[in-house]
Amino acid sequence: MKKAFLPEITYMRGLCMLGVIGIHVGSYALQNPFVNLELISVLEILSRFGVPAFFFLSAFGLFYHTSVEEPFSYKEFMHRRIQVVLFPYITWSIFYLLYTGLTAHNLGNLHPGPLAVNLLFGTSMYHLYFMVILLWFYVMMPLWRAMVKVILKRPVFWMVLLFIIQVGINYVSSYMLGRWVTEHLSNNPVLKYLFDMRLNYWVIHYVWIFLLGAVCAERYETVCEYMWRYRYLLGVSAVGSILLMLGSYYYVMDVWHYTVLEAIYTVHQMSPMGVLYTGLGTLFSLFLFQTLPMNATMESTWSEIGDKSYGIYLAHPFWLLIISGVMAKYNLLYTVVNVLAMYVMALGLSYLTAVTLNHVPKPLRKFILGH
Repeated sequence: MKKAFLPEITYMRGLCMLGVIGIHVGSYALQNPFVNLELISVLEILSRFGVPAFFFLSAFGLFYHTSVEEPFSYKEFMHRRIQVVLFPYITWSIFYLLYTGLTAHNLGNLHPGPLAVNLLFGTSMYHLYFMVILLWFYVMMPLWRAMVKVILKRPVFWMVLLFIIQVGINYVSSYMLGRWVTEHLSNNPVLKYLFDMRLNYWVIHYVWIFLLGAVCAERYETVCEYMWRYRYLLGVSAVGSILLMLGSYYYVMDVWHYTVLEAIYTVHQMSPMGVLYTGLGTLFSLFLFQTLPMNATMESTWSEIGDKSYGIYLAHPFWLLIISGVMAKYNLLYTVVNVLAMYVMALGLSYLTAVTLNHVPKPLRKFILGH
């Protein structure tokens, strides 16, 4: 039976896309020697939930439309996912390698060896690693379905336990393994590279948020009921997680004397506070989109951003490169005003690109946008 359309999920895709662009614009803002800490706290700290929240939304869509209680064809599932994700991933990877190669007058990354490495680890452009992890999630779909069947018997218990395990795994990966690898793998460049690239392909960093999306999809009516019943607790907890993220960001700079970049590399989406912030922020945002009244203009705006989020995601680094190049030509600094203008321009141009690409003939469009 066909499930009801959920506009709040579309709105959430739009919100997450705004966060992803914020993270990438923040990387440019950091080039200002007199960087604005408050601006960075929004672009590089609070926007961090956007990436893992997309895994939540991906799982939600998969399990909402193909429940674990329904028949499942792995072959048909992978055939569809290859078209939706793998084809556009390869196309855009080659596009970015070609563009950066032409601008650098060096097309060496398009040779078979470097091209294969770039495709395996999503390094053709800084945002494409997400698609690699997503493809690994798809390949392992039978495992996730089996896990969800077990989780649904005692969802609160299992999700709390998995949250604790996730925090532990991410903590070890983020803050402890690096030293061990330096000591033991420094003489093995292949294994060291595989470890250094772990954030580009290890699904284990995002299993909890992915399964949270799956469980919410399977029991969506119940989840909505609980979010409404405990809305004040949810709101206070979400705000508390925001304060925890911001507090940690300022703490490591003020007390531990970290640089801004070191603070960002410490207080990220895989830190203990980051995992908590991601879960609470995702659920609270979903709740707000369900319950807050919106006029027709707001609904249309969120729907458009959400509908075009895939195209915006794929295209926005190109426009950021163009805009940053223009800024460099005219010696424009990454001031607060210029960074905000850069954000708005990148979003607008990426949206127009997504609209244009949606009108490309279908045989070509499926390799660009997957449909």
